[in-house]
Amino acid sequence: MSKSVILGIIGVVIIAIAVGFSVMKDPVDAPVAKKPETPPPAEAQAETIIPPTFDVVRVNPEGNAVMAGRAHPMSTVEILDDEAVFGQVTTDRHGEWVFVPENLLEPGERHLGLRMLREGHDPVLSEHIVILVVPERSANSDGALALKVRRDGTGNSEVLQKPGISDVFGVDAIDYGDGQLSISGHATPGKSVHLYIDNRFIGKTTADEAKGLWRLSPENDIAPGTYTLRADMVDDQAKVIARREMPFQRAAPEDTQNLKPGTFAVVQPGNSLWRLARKTYGDGVRYHLIFEANRDQIQTPDMIYPGQVFRLPDNQ
Repeated sequence: MSKSVILGIIGVVIIAIAVGFSVMKDPVDAPVAKKPETPPPAEAQAETIIPPTFDVVRVNPEGNAVMAGRAHPMSTVEILDDEAVFGQVTTDRHGEWVFVPENLLEPGERHLGLRMLREGHDPVLSEHIVILVVPERSANSDGALALKVRRDGTGNSEVLQKPGISDVFGVDAIDYGDGQLSISGHATPGKSVHLYIDNRFIGKTTADEAKGLWRLSPENDIAPGTYTLRADMVDDQAKVIARREMPFQRAAPEDTQNLKPGTFAVVQPGNSLWRLARKTYGDGVRYHLIFEANRDQIQTPDMIYPGQVFRLPDNQ
């Protein structure tokens, strides 16, 4: 038999064996194409709701105002003056809103809140309200006052606008509710602020780079009593470049006040200056009486110092 014929026979045998193994092979060993995984049924996820907030409330001496804040994207935000709807805006896709009233704001005190509306959802009220005091329009006016506080009266307050905004350093608010003292103010951005009670150092903080705002909550609470609060703004070498001092009284929680003209009052959390005027004189707009009577005690035009001791002048 020729060599070529032998090679041909061997080739046929090899092919036959290969085909046989292919047919006999256990199908379990054969690769099985995986079915594409079907995602589990979409479950109702709890949507993260962004509640409405105030970020900016500004009123110029003429009564022109601008308000801005955030809420859920593409929602309707109602600005409330107590219970009445003062204005309405729609947030953009980033959740930001800006409202400019068409009319000038009249002098007086307003309690501004927010209510967010979304189709198919319950209305959502803002956690904070802004107490806005617009003074009478005059050449001697120090400007409007806007303070953001929690609806329930707890937590820290935040000054959104205050008289005398040209001052570069000052204490804006003192809160001591829930047994925790919190002091906040403004300074040159990035500068360090040291705080003292009766010349006893209680802590330091740094004004933020964006707005120059600072806040400090001392580790140890302050016992009830009357003190002098001192705030120093210092440079990189700890040299004092600005100082503010004021009387400060840490009242006992059970203390009550009998507010009447001709006496003294301790500004309590949630009481602030205009509320003292309302309780003392029946009209919060008359806060200027208390302010003028205490200019010798307050080294800055700032008004909002819960914990300060103020003279309540006779009603004139």
